[in-house]
Amino acid sequence: MSVANVTPPPRPPLIRHSVTEVGRVFLEMGGSALLRPLLRRLPRGDGHSIIVLPGFMAADASTAGLRNFLNAQGYNAMPWGLGRHGGGDRAASLEAALAARSDTESRVASLVHSEFQRTGRKVTLIGWSLGGLVAVALAHRHPDWLRRVITLGTPYGDPRGTALYRVMSGRNPGPADEEGIRRWVQHAYQGELQVPVLALYSKTDGIVGRDIAQCEADARWVRNVAVPASHIGFPFNPLVRAVIARELAQV
Repeated sequence: MSVANVTPPPRPPLIRHSVTEVGRVFLEMGGSALLRPLLRRLPRGDGHSIIVLPGFMAADASTAGLRNFLNAQGYNAMPWGLGRHGGGDRAASLEAALAARSDTESRVASLVHSEFQRTGRKVTLIGWSLGGLVAVALAHRHPDWLRRVITLGTPYGDPRGTALYRVMSGRNPGPADEEGIRRWVQHAYQGELQVPVLALYSKTDGIVGRDIAQCEADARWVRNVAVPASHIGFPFNPLVRAVIARELAQV
């Protein structure tokens, strides 16, 4: 996408945070392994279903470790089962990109509804990065099926505030002006929010800049909480897992 007349631009992540992403992930993985005995002492789950949504260009393998942790805590953590999360990565226009998001949301809504009907219990959605936008959109549109939403490193604002924007703008040649950016951002907020949302973000995220990392939905339902994590490492980070477990234990 090419952008014209959009001001002021959000700040992308600091270069030092972006270039250390991969190294930090291995530290976060190691931390979770080392702290596994302590993590097992976190509040136990009540068995309700949790669907974990992967980030941009990722699939269920990327969330397997987080789901294994949640299952060990006593939840029924499920993959989304929809393959790689493309997010309209090759859409030729803003309209096509928004249509791709809507299609993904509809498919995830079907999964949530099926699980709600099967168990008779509301479902939790955990969305990593782009998956968080899907989760928050469904929280606005299907509150009767959802218990809560947790997002991890989600780019809520102007996509120019991500480290991937220049790459994606070359793949998506369709024009996007200030109105287009507004529509992209507001897409996730359509409807009345009646589901608790915990938005975890990191001030050292190397992919999503801090200017666009907080959820701006109804403040009565939303909590934005900063955690020390890399973007890629959110699902593997021991502190993130601890925060998630404590959040899920709340009635």
